[in-house]
Amino acid sequence: MAIFFLTAFGVMGVLSEHFRGDAGLVLRLMMDAMLCFVAVLVHELGHAAVARQLGADIRAIVVLPFAFNTKRRELRLKWRAGMGDLGGYVSYTLDRIDARRKHMMIAAAGPIANLLLALVAGTGAALVGTDTLGGALLGALALLSAGMGIANLVPFTGSDGHHILEGFRAGARNKPVR
Repeated sequence: MAIFFLTAFGVMGVLSEHFRGDAGLVLRLMMDAMLCFVAVLVHELGHAAVARQLGADIRAIVVLPFAFNTKRRELRLKWRAGMGDLGGYVSYTLDRIDARRKHMMIAAAGPIANLLLALVAGTGAALVGTDTLGGALLGALALLSAGMGIANLVPFTGSDGHHILEGFRAGARNKPVR
């Protein structure tokens, strides 16, 4: 979590060249929030895409403060998050056949989506140049998305890294002893 907040703070620095003064601070905070929303959306869509590919039934995709019910195709506001739901989540059901491996793949998909977004946005920032507003926004998105991807791989309770680690632990417990 500290990694993510440090990168979010770093984004404020990246954008400070283009948004100065008190009004600039407000604009930087708004841009930071918007870029966080984009990074969380890409993260959750990464989970959803792999879950769907693996045959999961996706019930909802939540990126606070929005929740999309896939069955009703309904978008609504969701102001409260559950424990461990910092920015969003994907609600899905999966058959039990090889579920441990599938859950691990779904958990890894969010951070991988963030790291891919960081690569694409960082490349765009390098090509455009961070001296332009567009380049600075791409650079900020790259930094934020990379931080989010790395932070989610750290195995703390509720994180994707924790789900991946638990999958490996469960696999080790299920192996026959020789």
